[in-house]
Amino acid sequence: MFFPKQLFFIAIVQVFLTCFVIFIFISQEYRELSEQSLVTLEKFLIEQKKQELVNYTTLAVSAISPTYNKTDIPLAQAKQNVAQMIDNMLYAGKDGYFFAYDNKGNGISHPKEPFRVGKNWWELESSNGDKIIQILIANAQKGGDFYRYTWSKPSVNKPLDKIGYSVYLKDWDWMLGTGVYLDDVNNQLNKLQQSIDSHIYKTQKIILFIAILSIFTLFTFGLILNLSQKKKSDLKINELSQRIIDMQEEERRRISRELHDGIVQILVSIKYSLEATDLYLMQCKQSKPQPLVDSQANLDGAIKEIRRISHHLHPRILDELGLSSALETLAVEFHQHTGIQVSVKKPAVRKLLSDEINITLYRVVQESLTNIEKHSHATQVNIGILIEKKGLKLTIADNGQGFNAKVQANIKQCGIGLRNLAERVEYHNGTFECTSSGKGTKIVVNIPKLHFHSQKAKIIEDIA
Repeated sequence: MFFPKQLFFIAIVQVFLTCFVIFIFISQEYRELSEQSLVTLEKFLIEQKKQELVNYTTLAVSAISPTYNKTDIPLAQAKQNVAQMIDNMLYAGKDGYFFAYDNKGNGISHPKEPFRVGKNWWELESSNGDKIIQILIANAQKGGDFYRYTWSKPSVNKPLDKIGYSVYLKDWDWMLGTGVYLDDVNNQLNKLQQSIDSHIYKTQKIILFIAILSIFTLFTFGLILNLSQKKKSDLKINELSQRIIDMQEEERRRISRELHDGIVQILVSIKYSLEATDLYLMQCKQSKPQPLVDSQANLDGAIKEIRRISHHLHPRILDELGLSSALETLAVEFHQHTGIQVSVKKPAVRKLLSDEINITLYRVVQESLTNIEKHSHATQVNIGILIEKKGLKLTIADNGQGFNAKVQANIKQCGIGLRNLAERVEYHNGTFECTSSGKGTKIVVNIPKLHFHSQKAKIIEDIA
């Protein structure tokens, strides 16, 4: 039995249209994901550059402070000495340098463009009309800030995009600044874009190949592949669709991590500031203005909504420093914020746990500290990680007032915080136990050894 001619063409058209739809859909998804990735990477790289500028400027101010604060030499001599020091403070090859102007825009120091020294540049404008020196001085006078503008890069001798950072030397009315060029950031983004375009092109070729192969197969083995080819095509479509879903889920997890670790923390800081303002008004016996009440309510709603969206978070500190250092940093920040003493006892482990387990343990500690701050009225928290023969044991104990026994009776019926922690631990075949009394609350997490990432793990007991 042979294919009817009309059915044959319908089958060919169906294969062609299916591949075309998948082709368009996957291309669009890749483009959207690439745009999001590029935006995120650019923000991350820019933030790194800004942090570098702050660090460089802090070092520079520390270097000139002895001369800047010296009173046993004439002021003119001290200023000349500091200007010479600024001229000699170079970094990052030829392109890292500091510059100084007084509050009227007169050049004090510029090692790469010495012709600016002794001249007034108050009216110096960028290509878009910004008063560059005025903006840098204004940023310095308000405590230090960043400004993005175009300036000649010494190593290539052409204007490039640059981020500048400036601080103010109040006693001398000087602006001290430095900056980094962003051409390397743009190069990284271009390389990533090229890599993404290459992947998209390869995917398009694969889809095109599948389409041609499918049509050729229909012509060659029409009757034999009438049913089997349809099943295979459906299977391929399902696999491609599943890949797209997996990619979308991974991207959502990435975005949710950034929301929780970035925006939520900022909003929480704002919330504490508003609460501090509220307390100040109460101390001054002033009524709380309605805009402040509305702001607090809206802020609480925004924090809750973002936390609801953020299910799988990925703290960057885990990637950079590892679990042990991440927990120490978390404990220090918690103590600084709340005044509650935190003791951390843990082994320094390398290549022992998978990223997923690291995230789970970190989030257990972070959420527990949040609950302790909100509800426990504790003064001491003890965090311990112990590597045993059967696996890993995490313990978090406080000396607070405890909570309702119904919560510890059924974790999954309590608030979303503890419930999410229990579900995270259970995903790794672990156990999550929470006990509480009037003397405090204790959370114990056990992860089986079989779920450790590497059998060749190196464990170094931290005795500090």
